[in-house]
Amino acid sequence: MIGWNYWLPMAENFYNLPNPAKENRPFELRNVDFYAYFKAGLRFEAGQNPYYYGNPTAKIFSEYLYPPTLLPFYGTISRLAYDKARLLWVGFYGISYILCFMLLLWDARPALRLLLATCGLVLTIISYPYLEHIRVGQIDILVVCQILSGFVAYRRGFKTGAAFLFALATVTKVSPIFFLIYFVMFLKDYRFLLTFSLWGASLVLVSLLIVPSNLYVDYILHVLPEISKGTAFWANQSIIKLIPSEQGGLAQAISAAGLGGFTLLCWWLSIRYPLDQRIRAQALEQFPSLSESVFMLNMLVILAFVGKAWTMTYVWMILPGALLLAGMLNSQPKPKLWYLAATALAIGLLNAKIYGYPILNSLNLWGNLALTSMLLTGILRPSWILEQNLP
Repeated sequence: MIGWNYWLPMAENFYNLPNPAKENRPFELRNVDFYAYFKAGLRFEAGQNPYYYGNPTAKIFSEYLYPPTLLPFYGTISRLAYDKARLLWVGFYGISYILCFMLLLWDARPALRLLLATCGLVLTIISYPYLEHIRVGQIDILVVCQILSGFVAYRRGFKTGAAFLFALATVTKVSPIFFLIYFVMFLKDYRFLLTFSLWGASLVLVSLLIVPSNLYVDYILHVLPEISKGTAFWANQSIIKLIPSEQGGLAQAISAAGLGGFTLLCWWLSIRYPLDQRIRAQALEQFPSLSESVFMLNMLVILAFVGKAWTMTYVWMILPGALLLAGMLNSQPKPKLWYLAATALAIGLLNAKIYGYPILNSLNLWGNLALTSMLLTGILRPSWILEQNLP
């Protein structure tokens, strides 16, 4: 009833909330990020370059900053009237989220399912990033559904299907490519790297039947470097927001250092722990579970060190946060109360609304750093956080 009487009306209000006019868009608009995909589809269908306004040589970037692989898909959507297209879009990613949630419930141990369902529903309802995602019509729910479905498929032994889903997530939004750190450096699965590369190359080659190759050149040489510079705008919830906007080179160096540091950590863990401890067959049977902890840490590191991670991008952590909480509450031995409380607080901050004031303008980032610290503590010093079983 809380969801029906309060959350759904609130979500409907967010869905229909207009965004103010801008210089390149002199009118109010609902679901402004989806409009970027919709407009890119229109321009692609008209034979125009979707990455620039006006003359491409002027390098005035549009709001569409994603790979060109899915432009035919956006072009198909753009044939609809805008209100019909945005309704189709919210239904598409809403159903994807429900199916992904059901997949995680099916994958969990029977004893964990009710607790996981409860944690997942509560976190979904309280998540401000989810509401903001609905307001702007972002693509991140589709991306995280591909990521989590691929993770479940991998653990269930469907590694080719998992590689396809991660490749699809990468051509949808580039940052999922960094999950290769988990699969290659931590699990040492070089066959997955090969399969992922073949799927990615196949998706690109198939798209080239419709997409002009010069769009890939533009994206790699001009758009990607621009994205990696990040932004110091307060709504950005990555560490790069702390770097002045004009210091793009420093921002890129910090991103590389953060991702490189996590790569070294995964390499060290792969040496410290034997293979059977790094590829658990079931998720979160006993806390801490090394494989799932490192995978969640990979998600947090990506969000913390990419150039731009708006608050709606933190929908990535709703269902993983539910998995983590449910696993901790159901584990034997149980984590100490201080650790459970600190982890729950961190997950709460990941789902909090941000405000344009000092400290409050980075609540999702603080939650990221706090949960990263909790996971690292669980991985490196499990004896600090587990209750001792009495004889």
